Amino acid sequence: MSQALTRLKALYADFLAADARSIADLYAADIVFRDPVHEIVGLEAMQAYFTGVSTNLRECRFEFDRVVEGGTWHSLWWTMHYRHSKLKNGAPLQLRGASIICIDPEIDRVSFHEDVYDLGAMIYEQVPLLGAVIRQIKQRLGTSGGACG
Repeated sequence: MSQALTRLKALYADFLAADARSIADLYAADIVFRDPVHEIVGLEAMQAYFTGVSTNLRECRFEFDRVVEGGTWHSLWWTMHYRHSKLKNGAPLQLRGASIICIDPEIDRVSFHEDVYDLGAMIYEQVPLLGAVIRQIKQRLGTSGGACG
């Protein structure tokens, strides 16, 4: 496993402990980060994002269970364990997702990072009335985890 992937897994093992230096050790100056809510460009913006996201979080850690390395592009499958002060009264929650990562081999830093996850499962399903409606819709549609597990 590349050193950058090792640093990424260590950083996200306790997202709330990340500091500006550890973020700069992982991400390139021209990092492009995307998720279902944000698109961030640049290291300073990435550092600000980490600070802002952690404001209402009481816990946020990632467990990585699948890593596919392929040259400069990699995918990492994870489960995020989090507690947010405004979701489910701060109760522990879990979210399944994946990251698509590009590592610049010249500097051994992440130059592109995209997180893919179900925003509804992360936020909307945790709101009492709205969550019940969304779960009911998912049941009617028959969503499943797939055959490969």
